[in-house]
Amino acid sequence: MKKAIIYILASMLLYSFFYELNAMKVVFILLGLIAMFAVSLIPIKVVMGAKYPIILLSFAGTAGFFFYPQLAASYPVEPLIIFLALYSIAFYLVTMEEKGQDVYKEMGGLSILFLSASFNLAMTGKPILIIPMALSIMFFLFVLGRHKIVLLMAAYALGITIVLVCKHIPILSAGVPLREINRYILFATSFVFLAISFFRFVKQGGQTKILTFFGFLYVCIDLLLSTGLKMSGGLLYQPVIALFMVSPLIGLMLKSEVKRI
Repeated sequence: MKKAIIYILASMLLYSFFYELNAMKVVFILLGLIAMFAVSLIPIKVVMGAKYPIILLSFAGTAGFFFYPQLAASYPVEPLIIFLALYSIAFYLVTMEEKGQDVYKEMGGLSILFLSASFNLAMTGKPILIIPMALSIMFFLFVLGRHKIVLLMAAYALGITIVLVCKHIPILSAGVPLREINRYILFATSFVFLAISFFRFVKQGGQTKILTFFGFLYVCIDLLLSTGLKMSGGLLYQPVIALFMVSPLIGLMLKSEVKRI
């Protein structure tokens, strides 16, 4: 019964990302639902085993852009880079919470990974996405009680915002032409998923709970910035990418219904 409710909410969330539906977009929504089901069947060891490959791929992207700056223009790497930016940091936060290393080691590791992901996003023409990413990390670390690292991330976020302004990169825009019903469904379903993931994280803990909580925290912050402040980039501006960013998170929630971790 709980799984059925999650699938219904997931279908509503995926639908609300598209302000106009056609046959192709319906196919993408179905693919997103299939991706959720597929992720829910993957053993947890396999999911968590992807932690280091995803982090290394993020660093590999940085090396690729450094030695071959035309990479983004020559190949369609933007969806992969955005995916790696979110999930590499999410997996690192899982590791950070599990190992509980010295705060300065945590600051150093997170700084390197965040700056690497930020560089990759900037090279693909998506520097605006760095802002919701930084805010998501700040709020997540605040929940964990890592207040020193929160201050560090706040400094990064402020510095990046100043750089964007100095480079005359538009941070605000006219917004996305989203219908009111889509807006209400979008916020209702995304915040329901955030609430569910938060309570599971607080009550049960575990690796998948950390991933889903941070993931939906990012989704909600991104949506708030895109609709409230009319940020000139975000998930609403690229619904197909958003669909395949969100689907694995819901798949992990479905997995926790089958086996609590």
